[in-house]
Amino acid sequence: MNGSPSYDPASEFAKELAKQLPVKAIYEEGASPAVKQTGQILEDLTKVVHLALAPIQYLGALQDRYRHFIDTSVRRVPEDRRISPAPQIVGPILEGIRYEPEGTPIDGMFSELLSKSMDRQHVNEAHPAFPTIIKQLSSDEAKILKSLLRANYDFVYCRDYDDKVRLFSGHKVEVDDLPRAALSFPDNVSFYFEHMNHLGLAGIFQIGNQEPLFAETERRQTGVRIRSKYRLTDFGRRFTTACIQSQSQ
Repeated sequence: MNGSPSYDPASEFAKELAKQLPVKAIYEEGASPAVKQTGQILEDLTKVVHLALAPIQYLGALQDRYRHFIDTSVRRVPEDRRISPAPQIVGPILEGIRYEPEGTPIDGMFSELLSKSMDRQHVNEAHPAFPTIIKQLSSDEAKILKSLLRANYDFVYCRDYDDKVRLFSGHKVEVDDLPRAALSFPDNVSFYFEHMNHLGLAGIFQIGNQEPLFAETERRQTGVRIRSKYRLTDFGRRFTTACIQSQSQ
Protein backbone atom coordinates (compact mmCIF):
# COMPACT_ATOMS: atom_id res chain seq x y z
CA MET A 1 0.00 0.00 0.00
CA ASN A 2 1.44 3.39 -1.04
CA GLY A 3 0.77 5.07 2.30
CA SER A 4 2.56 2.45 4.38
CA PRO A 5 5.96 3.27 5.98
CA SER A 6 7.63 0.46 4.05
CA TYR A 7 6.64 1.90 0.66
CA ASP A 8 9.73 3.10 -1.23
CA PRO A 9 8.92 4.95 -4.48
CA ALA A 10 12.45 4.55 -5.88
CA SER A 11 12.47 0.80 -5.29
CA GLU A 12 9.01 0.47 -6.81
CA PHE A 13 10.17 2.47 -9.80
CA ALA A 14 13.16 0.17 -10.29
CA LYS A 15 10.84 -2.84 -10.25
CA GLU A 16 8.52 -1.25 -12.80
CA LEU A 17 11.46 -0.24 -14.97
CA ALA A 18 12.80 -3.79 -14.94
CA LYS A 19 9.37 -4.96 -16.15
CA GLN A 20 9.26 -2.44 -18.98
CA LEU A 21 12.80 -2.52 -20.39
CA PRO A 22 12.96 -6.15 -21.55
CA VAL A 23 9.76 -5.89 -23.58
CA LYS A 24 10.59 -2.59 -25.27
CA ALA A 25 12.31 -2.94 -28.65
CA ILE A 26 14.40 0.17 -28.12
CA TYR A 27 17.24 -0.95 -30.30
CA GLU A 28 18.21 -4.34 -31.72
CA GLU A 29 20.59 -5.57 -34.38
CA GLY A 30 18.72 -5.79 -37.65
CA ALA A 31 15.90 -3.55 -36.49
CA SER A 32 13.91 -1.71 -39.11
CA PRO A 33 15.19 1.68 -40.34
CA ALA A 34 12.29 3.35 -38.52
CA VAL A 35 13.66 2.18 -35.17
CA LYS A 36 17.05 3.61 -36.05
CA GLN A 37 15.77 7.07 -36.87
CA THR A 38 17.38 10.09 -35.24
CA GLY A 39 16.25 10.47 -31.65
CA GLN A 40 14.28 7.21 -31.68
CA ILE A 41 16.18 5.59 -28.81
CA LEU A 42 15.87 8.69 -26.66
CA GLU A 43 12.15 8.85 -27.43
CA ASP A 44 11.58 5.17 -26.72
CA LEU A 45 13.62 5.22 -23.52
CA THR A 46 11.64 8.23 -22.35
CA LYS A 47 8.45 6.26 -23.00
CA VAL A 48 9.82 3.35 -20.97
CA VAL A 49 10.55 5.67 -18.05
CA HIS A 50 7.08 7.20 -18.35
CA LEU A 51 5.48 3.75 -18.27
CA ALA A 52 7.57 2.77 -15.26
CA LEU A 53 6.70 5.98 -13.44
CA ALA A 54 2.98 5.73 -14.15
CA PRO A 55 2.07 3.32 -11.26
CA ILE A 56 4.31 5.14 -8.78
CA GLN A 57 2.98 7.91 -6.56
CA TYR A 58 4.64 10.60 -4.42
CA LEU A 59 7.65 10.99 -6.71
CA GLY A 60 6.82 14.60 -7.65
CA ALA A 61 9.92 16.46 -8.83
CA LEU A 62 11.85 13.19 -8.93
CA GLN A 63 10.05 12.31 -12.16
CA ASP A 64 11.48 15.42 -13.83
CA ARG A 65 14.88 14.63 -12.33
CA TYR A 66 14.84 11.16 -13.88
CA ARG A 67 13.74 12.42 -17.28
CA HIS A 68 16.38 15.16 -17.39
CA PHE A 69 19.09 12.79 -16.17
CA ILE A 70 18.27 10.21 -18.84
CA ASP A 71 17.99 12.85 -21.55
CA THR A 72 21.46 14.20 -20.70
CA SER A 73 22.99 10.71 -20.58
CA VAL A 74 21.47 9.59 -23.89
CA ARG A 75 22.43 12.75 -25.77
CA ARG A 76 26.07 12.20 -24.85
CA VAL A 77 26.06 9.06 -27.04
CA PRO A 78 26.36 9.51 -30.83
CA GLU A 79 23.05 8.61 -32.47
CA ASP A 80 24.45 5.81 -34.62
CA ARG A 81 25.89 4.05 -31.52
CA ARG A 82 22.84 4.15 -29.21
CA ILE A 83 21.57 0.83 -27.86
CA SER A 84 19.13 -0.21 -25.15
CA PRO A 85 20.66 -0.11 -21.62
CA ALA A 86 20.53 -3.25 -19.49
CA PRO A 87 17.91 -2.99 -16.70
CA GLN A 88 20.49 -4.36 -14.23
CA ILE A 89 22.39 -1.10 -14.76
CA VAL A 90 19.76 1.56 -15.44
CA GLY A 91 17.54 0.50 -12.50
CA PRO A 92 20.24 0.83 -9.79
CA ILE A 93 21.54 4.03 -11.40
CA LEU A 94 18.15 5.71 -11.14
CA GLU A 95 17.82 4.50 -7.56
CA GLY A 96 21.26 5.94 -6.87
CA ILE A 97 20.47 9.48 -8.02
CA ARG A 98 17.36 9.71 -5.86
CA TYR A 99 19.23 11.50 -3.06
CA GLU A 100 22.14 12.83 -5.13
CA PRO A 101 21.93 16.52 -6.11
CA GLU A 102 22.26 17.31 -9.79
CA GLY A 103 25.70 18.37 -10.97
CA THR A 104 27.84 16.66 -8.29
CA PRO A 105 30.80 14.39 -9.16
CA ILE A 106 28.72 11.39 -8.07
CA ASP A 107 25.81 12.46 -10.29
CA GLY A 108 28.32 12.77 -13.13
CA MET A 109 29.60 9.23 -12.53
CA PHE A 110 26.10 7.78 -12.64
CA SER A 111 25.36 9.70 -15.84
CA GLU A 112 28.57 8.62 -17.56
CA LEU A 113 27.97 4.98 -16.63
CA LEU A 114 24.46 5.17 -18.08
CA SER A 115 25.90 6.69 -21.27
CA LYS A 116 28.42 3.85 -21.54
CA SER A 117 25.66 1.28 -21.06
CA MET A 118 23.80 2.78 -24.05
CA ASP A 119 26.85 3.08 -26.31
CA ARG A 120 27.58 0.04 -28.50
CA GLN A 121 31.23 1.11 -28.66
CA HIS A 122 31.63 1.21 -24.86
CA VAL A 123 28.88 -1.05 -23.48
CA ASN A 124 31.48 -3.70 -22.61
CA GLU A 125 32.91 -1.26 -20.04
CA ALA A 126 29.63 -0.99 -18.09
CA HIS A 127 29.31 -3.62 -15.35
CA PRO A 128 26.20 -4.20 -13.17
CA ALA A 129 28.33 -3.91 -10.02
CA PHE A 130 29.42 -0.35 -10.78
CA PRO A 131 26.26 1.54 -9.65
CA THR A 132 26.56 -0.03 -6.19
CA ILE A 133 30.20 1.06 -5.96
CA ILE A 134 29.37 4.63 -7.00
CA LYS A 135 26.76 4.83 -4.23
CA GLN A 136 29.49 4.09 -1.67
CA LEU A 137 31.78 6.94 -2.77
CA SER A 138 32.01 10.51 -1.54
CA SER A 139 32.39 13.45 -3.91
CA ASP A 140 36.00 13.88 -2.76
CA GLU A 141 36.74 10.25 -3.59
CA ALA A 142 35.20 10.73 -7.04
CA LYS A 143 37.51 13.72 -7.59
CA ILE A 144 40.54 11.67 -6.48
CA LEU A 145 39.64 8.84 -8.84
CA LYS A 146 39.40 11.33 -11.71
CA SER A 147 42.87 12.64 -10.85
CA LEU A 148 44.29 9.11 -10.71
CA LEU A 149 42.80 8.34 -14.11
CA ARG A 150 45.16 10.98 -15.52
CA ALA A 151 48.31 10.20 -13.54
CA ASN A 152 49.95 8.48 -10.56
CA TYR A 153 51.30 10.65 -7.73
CA ASP A 154 54.39 10.28 -5.54
CA PHE A 155 54.14 9.68 -1.81
CA VAL A 156 57.45 9.37 0.07
CA TYR A 157 57.84 9.10 3.82
CA CYS A 158 60.42 8.10 6.42
CA ARG A 159 60.26 6.10 9.63
CA ASP A 160 62.72 6.28 12.53
CA TYR A 161 64.57 3.17 13.67
CA ASP A 162 65.63 2.43 17.25
CA ASP A 163 68.40 -0.17 17.03
CA LYS A 164 68.23 -0.84 20.78
CA VAL A 165 64.71 -2.23 20.64
CA ARG A 166 64.83 -2.90 16.88
CA LEU A 167 61.55 -1.15 16.17
CA PHE A 168 60.42 1.43 13.61
CA SER A 169 58.24 4.39 14.62
CA GLY A 170 56.95 7.67 13.28
CA HIS A 171 55.77 8.74 9.86
CA LYS A 172 57.54 11.79 8.40
CA VAL A 173 56.21 12.72 4.96
CA GLU A 174 58.82 14.02 2.51
CA VAL A 175 56.79 14.09 -0.72
CA ASP A 176 53.02 14.09 -1.25
CA ASP A 177 52.01 15.12 -4.78
CA LEU A 178 48.31 14.16 -4.66
CA PRO A 179 46.20 17.19 -5.76
CA ARG A 180 44.06 18.43 -2.88
CA ALA A 181 42.92 21.91 -3.93
CA ALA A 182 39.51 20.71 -5.17
CA LEU A 183 38.78 18.48 -2.16
CA SER A 184 36.21 19.57 0.41
CA PHE A 185 37.97 17.66 3.20
CA PRO A 186 41.66 17.29 2.25
CA ASP A 187 42.56 16.05 5.74
CA ASN A 188 40.51 12.92 5.01
CA VAL A 189 42.82 11.67 2.24
CA SER A 190 44.22 8.81 4.33
CA PHE A 191 40.72 7.67 5.23
CA TYR A 192 39.58 8.01 1.61
CA PHE A 193 42.37 5.72 0.44
CA GLU A 194 41.62 3.15 3.14
CA HIS A 195 38.02 3.14 1.90
CA MET A 196 38.92 3.02 -1.81
CA ASN A 197 41.44 0.26 -1.12
CA HIS A 198 38.67 -1.68 0.66
CA LEU A 199 36.53 -1.28 -2.47
CA GLY A 200 39.44 -2.48 -4.61
CA LEU A 201 39.69 0.80 -6.54
CA ALA A 202 42.89 2.56 -5.49
CA GLY A 203 45.65 2.60 -2.92
CA ILE A 204 49.07 3.83 -1.85
CA PHE A 205 51.47 1.22 -3.23
CA GLN A 206 55.16 0.88 -2.35
CA ILE A 207 57.62 1.24 -5.21
CA GLY A 208 60.81 -0.81 -4.92
CA ASN A 209 62.57 -1.69 -1.67
CA GLN A 210 62.75 0.43 1.45
CA GLU A 211 65.91 2.60 1.65
CA PRO A 212 67.85 2.34 4.93
CA LEU A 213 68.96 5.67 6.45
CA PHE A 214 72.17 5.96 8.48
CA ALA A 215 73.65 8.39 10.98
CA GLU A 216 76.17 10.80 9.41
CA THR A 217 78.99 10.11 11.89
CA GLU A 218 78.63 6.37 12.32
CA ARG A 219 77.43 3.35 10.39
CA ARG A 220 74.25 3.01 12.42
CA GLN A 221 70.82 2.76 10.87
CA THR A 222 68.54 5.54 12.06
CA GLY A 223 65.52 5.00 9.85
CA VAL A 224 64.11 3.99 6.53
CA ARG A 225 62.68 5.81 3.51
CA ILE A 226 59.65 4.35 1.72
CA ARG A 227 58.73 5.46 -1.80
CA SER A 228 55.14 4.90 -2.85
CA LYS A 229 52.59 5.92 -5.47
CA TYR A 230 48.96 6.90 -5.24
CA ARG A 231 47.40 4.90 -8.06
CA LEU A 232 44.39 2.97 -9.30
CA THR A 233 44.22 -0.80 -9.21
CA ASP A 234 43.51 -2.59 -12.49
CA PHE A 235 39.90 -2.99 -11.38
CA GLY A 236 39.80 0.64 -10.32
CA ARG A 237 40.99 1.77 -13.74
CA ARG A 238 38.22 -0.21 -15.43
CA PHE A 239 35.66 1.21 -13.03
CA THR A 240 36.91 4.78 -13.38
CA THR A 241 37.16 4.57 -17.16
CA ALA A 242 33.52 3.44 -17.29
CA CYS A 243 32.21 6.01 -14.82
CA ILE A 244 34.20 9.20 -15.40
CA GLN A 245 33.98 11.20 -18.59
CA SER A 246 37.35 11.48 -20.32
CA GLN A 247 38.83 14.82 -21.29
CA SER A 248 38.47 13.91 -24.99
CA GLN A 249 34.70 13.42 -24.79
